[in-house]
Amino acid sequence: MASIHEDKRTGNWIVMFRFGGKQFRRSCETTTKSDAVSVKARVEDTIRFLNLGRISMPADADPGVWIMSEGKLTAKPKLPNRELRRLDEICSAYIVDQIGKARNTVACEEIHIRHLKRLLGESTQLSAVTLTTIQGYINTRTKSKCRDKFLSGRTIHKELATFRQIWDWAKKRHYVAAECPLYDEGRRWAVTLPKPAEKEKFQTWEQIKRRIARGEASPQRKRELWDSLFLDEDQIVELLRYVKEQAGYSFIYPMFAFAAYTGARRGEIRRSHVDDFDFDSGQVKLRERKRKKDMAESSRFVPLHPKLAEVMRDWFKIHPGGSYTITGPLRMRGRKEKTGYLEMTPDEAHHHFKFTLKDGKWKVLRGFHVLRHSFGSNLARSGKVPRDTIAKWMGHTTEEMKDHYQHLFPQDGQSQINVLK
Repeated sequence: MASIHEDKRTGNWIVMFRFGGKQFRRSCETTTKSDAVSVKARVEDTIRFLNLGRISMPADADPGVWIMSEGKLTAKPKLPNRELRRLDEICSAYIVDQIGKARNTVACEEIHIRHLKRLLGESTQLSAVTLTTIQGYINTRTKSKCRDKFLSGRTIHKELATFRQIWDWAKKRHYVAAECPLYDEGRRWAVTLPKPAEKEKFQTWEQIKRRIARGEASPQRKRELWDSLFLDEDQIVELLRYVKEQAGYSFIYPMFAFAAYTGARRGEIRRSHVDDFDFDSGQVKLRERKRKKDMAESSRFVPLHPKLAEVMRDWFKIHPGGSYTITGPLRMRGRKEKTGYLEMTPDEAHHHFKFTLKDGKWKVLRGFHVLRHSFGSNLARSGKVPRDTIAKWMGHTTEEMKDHYQHLFPQDGQSQINVLK
């Protein structure tokens, strides 16, 4: 459906595709082949969805622009002359070029951009934004609330990280000449952000219940506490038994077991293919998008637990079809009939999680991440798996993430404290 080739003059990769009887040739805006391959896959997905009738193109849309932007734009934004570069025009053009990023990442950037345009002003020239302007933005955002809680410095930092990427993108294209005002002479951030509170350490069910029973936790605080939950091994077995009994569809139990025995993220479960399970070598490949920032997709391998192997062998015997590991029937209650076995969306996966656990004690679980936390926590508590091995299986690269489980190594602390007489 589409093909890519390298432009020998510029080094950029070009994607070519046909739609509606016309041939389109567009730059992938990258010199990296793996990113271009990701662009090609997204173009093919968009064309397939169009042909299947799952999405429709507006009548006034430029097909090339619409397909390359995954339906976000009907026409390529026109930038004015170089003397006038408005924030809204720069942001729109920037989003068009983010075709190599995951859809969830682009969606988050679009949310950040809405806040930036709202507070900095859509018609503001990018070159007019100064360090004082950015610090004013921070001060205003610090007073904003989300779910009855003031925004954290971590959230504002993410918004400014998007602004920094937009500025750097614009500078490479000569839309702005100055360095990003976020930086000082040493390329360190020059703004002052509110210091974030340390996240809650992972806690057991009993620890969280005790803290809530004291009666001091607000609804927001309760959500934060349940976000830090990990289930012990007996609770994991109990939960999986409950899911097997309550699941409305046959793919739901394998989806929960997948998360519980690999520590996979929700997106990694959605992207998994049947061929990723190698029963002969006893390992499963996880398709990740967070560990290597310069690649559209990378992979890591986790040993295949005997219980998960048994669950997946049984599931593959009745698998409805298609290449994806977790896929539902084409026809489901209350939903539009599907025309093919496509990748499950984040909203669909979350719906099946919450709907399956909507009754009984498990309804406090916030999402698939609790099974990821539990996987790492139980490995740490066992005292038999080194911290670096846990990090490798879970795809952690930063010391901050590795330290999340450090307090669950009681055997280390006990042996060290015993040196005291």
